[in-house]
Amino acid sequence: MAFTFNTLSRVAQGAGFTQYMYATSDAKNTVDAANYFLGAADFLNVNDVILVKASDGVGQVIVNAVSATAVDTGDVDAITATDTR
Repeated sequence: MAFTFNTLSRVAQGAGFTQYMYATSDAKNTVDAANYFLGAADFLNVNDVILVKASDGVGQVIVNAVSATAVDTGDVDAITATDTR
């Protein structure tokens, strides 16, 4: 599947970055692909954080580079819900 703009939501804006939430039926490896977020290039900036709810888990990516023709993000860092207490 491909990036779907209407499931990207701005959550917060702070000192030098914006945080987004994104839900997809794609797997985390698909979201990691080069230019996956190209459809949002006009909105994203370097250091923005995107919380990703993928088909195989939850994680976050940091935007590393943005231009009119490319959006590069880091790998989806997994967020776990370990409950040891």
